[in-house]
This record gives sequence, structure tokens and C-alpha cells, in this order.
Amino acid sequence: METQKKIAAIILAAGGSARMGKPKLTLDWHGTPLVRWVARVALNAGCSPVIIVTGAEPDMDYESLANLPLLFAHNADWESGQSSSVRTGINALPQDVDAALILLGDQPQIPVTVLKTLINAYCKETPPPLILAAAAGEQRANPVLFDRVMFPALTNLEGDAGARTIFALYPVQLIPFENADLKLDIDSPEDYQRLMEIPPHDLPPEK
Repeated sequence: METQKKIAAIILAAGGSARMGKPKLTLDWHGTPLVRWVARVALNAGCSPVIIVTGAEPDMDYESLANLPLLFAHNADWESGQSSSVRTGINALPQDVDAALILLGDQPQIPVTVLKTLINAYCKETPPPLILAAAAGEQRANPVLFDRVMFPALTNLEGDAGARTIFALYPVQLIPFENADLKLDIDSPEDYQRLMEIPPHDLPPEK
């Protein structure tokens, strides 16, 4: 009988929203702040713990995420680029985590089924894949799941590329989805307008 694996989620929510011109993670999407959608998706996918990496607007992030069972890790060095947030999140993980999903705080449109599909694919393989990523068509998208073997490499990242530089060095297993919206993240008012045209996905009501 397979032992249940513990899959964490790290939500990157530290950026300064420079291209948007205002804090973007607290913008509304169907009645809920973007980052709260992402956190609820991770929780409903069974991720534990769910870690929010804060940076430019920590107080605003806390307010938007009130009353959810989350852990917070503040990245004081957030201006140095996304890799510092990945490092902050990985360093905040408990020792017993088998793998971690990395999600972006401005992608509320990614449904629970995408996370569960990645988690199930990871858990059924022995040995587990090092990296699993969602794909829109043949293009890699988010989220990305990393086996714990990859954690040291993730903590050695530098700059604003996030985890992207790792994909050239290690095998990545892509899981395709017929969902072009997986590629959308919210960097501009035009992106936000496009997001608002996407209908919400189903999540259980908050308790």
C-alpha cells in the first residue's frame, strides 16, 4: 500500500506590481481577491502546508487572506527578483514534505483539477518525477511541482527568472491541459481585463 505523500504549496505573492501600477494581488475576481482564490485552490487540492511568500505588501496580503489556514514567509529581499521568493518559500517548508507546488499569486483562474492532476501523477510514479509541470498545449505553464530532491537547487537560484533556469538542467514531465488560460498572469490592466472575462471555477463555500 502506497504511503500518502505530503505535498505543500508555495504561493509567490511578494512582487511590487510595477507594471500594473497598483497592488494586483488584492484586485477583485468574482468577488474575491486574486491571491485568496489561489490560496483556496491550493487548500482544496489538499496541499499542506500552504505557504504565502509576502514581500512588497505584506499587510495587505494578510488582510486578503484572513481566516485561512496558511503559513506566511516574508521575503525582505523581494526586490532582487522572483528567485528570492522561491528560496524563501522552500526554506519555510517542514522537513517532512515530499514535494511542493509553486503557484503564482496572480493566477486565480487555475482550477483545483489542475493541481490534483499534477499531485496524482506525482504520487503514482516510483520513483517520483523530479519536476512536473502543467502545459497549455505544448507550452509549459503553471503550476509546477518539484520533488524534494530539487529543493537544494531551488534555494540556489538567483535573479528574476524564478525556477525557469532549472528547466534547462533537469528533466521536466509536462502534463497537457486543454486550457489556454493557464498561461495568463496579471502584469497589466489589459491582462486583468482578460482575466475578468474568464468565468469562476467551482470551489466549496468558505466555512
